[in-house]
This record gives sequence, structure tokens and C-alpha cells, in this order.
Amino acid sequence: MQLALASPLFRSLAVGTALLAASVGGFVAHKAHHKHHRLVLHTYSQRDAVYLTAWRHGAVVAPFEGDKLVPLTFTTVAEVNDGCRWQGIETLTPIDGKKFAYRYDEKILECEPGADPYIKTPRIGTVTLAP
Repeated sequence: MQLALASPLFRSLAVGTALLAASVGGFVAHKAHHKHHRLVLHTYSQRDAVYLTAWRHGAVVAPFEGDKLVPLTFTTVAEVNDGCRWQGIETLTPIDGKKFAYRYDEKILECEPGADPYIKTPRIGTVTLAP
């Protein structure tokens, strides 16, 4: 039996099993630090404006690793009924542990010949974390 414990195959299996257990344990510990938060947008809307926003259906849910907020960017591209293809860019910059500064910009990517593009409607605001 002692010969089996000293064999290279058994040592390889033992080391492999130990590494696998450590990897799985690390993965589980890593996933435990992953939190999902609802992001709630607080900003204004211009009347009759079209916003290409990740918040078009309400709050956004995003994963966060640990408790520190990091900058986020959401990009939305759409064909708008003005004959142009637009890109909306939403930038979130952490202010503190529960709030982001919010900036919305948009640009025209292309237009059909003879199109009459809408005006650009940039805006600012804040985004807060909700449980």
C-alpha cells in the first residue's frame, strides 16, 4: 500500500484533486462577492425627445464585484424615424458608494439621403443603487 502512495500517478491525482478543490473553492468565494444592484436613473426628459437609454423599461440590474463602484458605460444603437441611425451613450461615474454621476450623449451614425435629423438631446443626472 505504501508503494501506491509514493507512485507518480497517485501523487499526480492527489495534487490534481487538491488543485481542483482549491479552484472550486476560490470560484465559489469569488461568486459570493458578486452582488447585483438595481440602478435607478434620476434625470429630466425634454418633451418630445427620443432617448436611446438602457432605462427605457425602468431600472437596470447590474452585477458588481465587491462593494466598490466602478465607471460604467451603456451604449444603445437604433434606427429612428427621422431617417437616421443614432447611438446613445450613457456614462456613469462613481460619486460615492451608492451613487453615480450620469451623462447621456448621442451621435448620428448615418442618415438616409434627404433625412431631417432630430436635434441632439444630451442630459445629466444621477443614478442610485437600490436593493
